Amino acid sequence: MLDFSQPFLEKGEKLVCFGDSLTAGDSSYVSYLQAALPDNEIINAGRGGDKTTWALTRLEEAVLSHNPDAVLIFLGANDAAVGRAVWADEPTVTVEAYRCNLVWIAHLCRLRGVKKFSIATAFGFEGPSYIEQGKIIEPYYLAAREAADEIGARLVPLDVLFEKLRKGASLCDLVVTRDGTHPLPETQKLIADAMLEAWAMNK
Repeated sequence: MLDFSQPFLEKGEKLVCFGDSLTAGDSSYVSYLQAALPDNEIINAGRGGDKTTWALTRLEEAVLSHNPDAVLIFLGANDAAVGRAVWADEPTVTVEAYRCNLVWIAHLCRLRGVKKFSIATAFGFEGPSYIEQGKIIEPYYLAAREAADEIGARLVPLDVLFEKLRKGASLCDLVVTRDGTHPLPETQKLIADAMLEAWAMNK
């Protein structure tokens, strides 16, 4: 039985944050994690537009080359959106494919000695992204939970945070993102706080 009451990271351990545009950049939640965990090295391995299918192709360079002790996987928004609307020219990533890809990412990392994993659920759509995509992302939340259970990962339920921050506001309005998908700076800080709480690192 895994004991998730213990801190996810020990001092000196290295964490790679593997994600899409919500991870990439100097002002994402990664910078807040690094500030909160000065005794750990936090590596930003985000790439804009990434899906789990593409992420698998860059796993060696983006993650494994750093020899991390732990990996956070924060992917899913693009997996849910591709194949539809403005991304109709790309192949759809089904919910089951998304779940399997998460498991394979962890499996390939584990073969290289990585022992600790965390999966963050996708952050919800609002505003123009919600009008375009609707609630298509919701089944991917469950798939992330299933993958986390299968690989023994710490779950960061950002879908729950999304609902909490919006406090019942219309999904057609922008409340916690700047464009319907990408979190505001203050939201990025709250995402980092949610991760630290899920990892028992805020005690």
